[in-house]
Amino acid sequence: MLDKFEIRELAKALVEEMDRSHSAELAPKWEGGSIFFIPAASDTKEHEMGIDKIMHKIVMIRDNLRVLEAQINANDNLTDGEKLKYQAYVTKCYGSLTSFNFLFREDEDKFSSKR
Repeated sequence: MLDKFEIRELAKALVEEMDRSHSAELAPKWEGGSIFFIPAASDTKEHEMGIDKIMHKIVMIRDNLRVLEAQINANDNLTDGEKLKYQAYVTKCYGSLTSFNFLFREDEDKFSSKR
């Protein structure tokens, strides 16, 4: 049986893990930066977006892929072959997202297709 201190430490560790898995910090050189989308057509207006906003969207994609991955693995209605096939698609998505790894401060937050 856990005592009060152990429960508090466990809860603190869980909160820290949840925070880490749902956030990621930008590399310092990108903080406050913007991305400009400049169309080839001169009569079309360019668009500016903050890098922090794009980073938030990328992290949301990562988190949703993790949820999808967990649901695939926990689904009793899928055969092992189907799970493997769907997991391969998730892995390919991670591989495509490695293009954005330069934005992340911590290596552990970066994407890898080798999961």
